[in-house]
Amino acid sequence: MQNSITLLGHTLGFISVALFFYSYQRTQKSKIMLIQTAATALSCVQYLLIGATSGFALNVVCIIRNFAFYYREKNNKTDLVTPAFFGIAMAVVSCFSWEGVHSLLITLGLVVNTICMGVFDARSFRKTILISSTLILAYNLFALSYSGMLSESISLISVIIGIIRYRSTPVKVISTTEISTTEKVAA
Repeated sequence: MQNSITLLGHTLGFISVALFFYSYQRTQKSKIMLIQTAATALSCVQYLLIGATSGFALNVVCIIRNFAFYYREKNNKTDLVTPAFFGIAMAVVSCFSWEGVHSLLITLGLVVNTICMGVFDARSFRKTILISSTLILAYNLFALSYSGMLSESISLISVIIGIIRYRSTPVKVISTTEISTTEKVAA
């Protein structure tokens, strides 16, 4: 029975891999966040099914964070409180889901991702994924999450493709009244 549960977990993880890859090919930060939320939900269940407590608990926080950031972005709001709040929430959740020193890897990776998601435009956000995905990849090695390892490896490759693909795309402004909070389409 345990092997079936683990297999189901890895299968869901592999489905999330496809969604993460697709998300990095989008040009709008809000679309990236929406698609990543669906992928994160699948990753969350995957971590639960393979017994990776920190991965599960922190991804629950990530789902809530993604919704908060999506609606914040949709309403053209920016602040430092939201990313700081979710960064602190992840640190607290990490204490309660502690699996060992390797829990710091996913915690740090997701905190970096959270702060950068809340502060940077799509172009800069993609660059920070190089740091956060590397840390999360290392956690997945310790947790023996094969689909997680594949997911982060593909995310790293996809992000590099996105960085190269959009490196010379000009930044587009939605309107002159939204200049300070414009979602930058260039990646």
